[in-house]
Amino acid sequence: MTSDTLFLILGIHALALISPGPDFAVVTRTAIVSGRRAGLWAAAGVATAIGIYVLVSVLGMSLVLDALPGLSRVLAVVGALYLAWLGIQCLRSRGQLPEAQAAQAGHKAFVSGFLTNLLNPKAMLYFGSVLSQALKPDLATADVALLWTLLVAESLLWFALVALLFSSRRVLAWLRARLVWLDRTVGAVLLVLAAKVSLLAVR
Repeated sequence: MTSDTLFLILGIHALALISPGPDFAVVTRTAIVSGRRAGLWAAAGVATAIGIYVLVSVLGMSLVLDALPGLSRVLAVVGALYLAWLGIQCLRSRGQLPEAQAAQAGHKAFVSGFLTNLLNPKAMLYFGSVLSQALKPDLATADVALLWTLLVAESLLWFALVALLFSSRRVLAWLRARLVWLDRTVGAVLLVLAAKVSLLAVR
């Protein structure tokens, strides 16, 4: 796995994390309603579920790609289309925070974050298509471990930061006034990355 591929995957994942969705909603809502500690528990739950998805995608898809070498290009195209769809959704955003049910504190917040990500039908599509950029039949165990560690750490750091920020009323008010521009910026970058992934797929 080359460093360029690794940075591409981490960049795409960072933008996907920033883009508001169910995970973002449950962490922010938990932090607002139940406080900072509960928000951090919810963030840990989301990151744990992401770790499971990454592991399943890496192990399972490596076997599939070994049997069907041409599938990698198909998945890359699907991934590019999915990133483009995310980008368009961000560009169409009105800058509103997604709704979510209030979660309780402690371990219940962890379970809420965990299940929100694990039961999201788009999660496997996302990880399967994005990770196909890096997966090769002979991918070293060290590369798999590095990829898993970085993606989970990136997820945990982002959602922990979200929990910390959204437990502050002042930060929440500031972000609400600027969320539409954040969404549009993320959307534009996602479209650029979608184009880059599609170009890699047709080479």
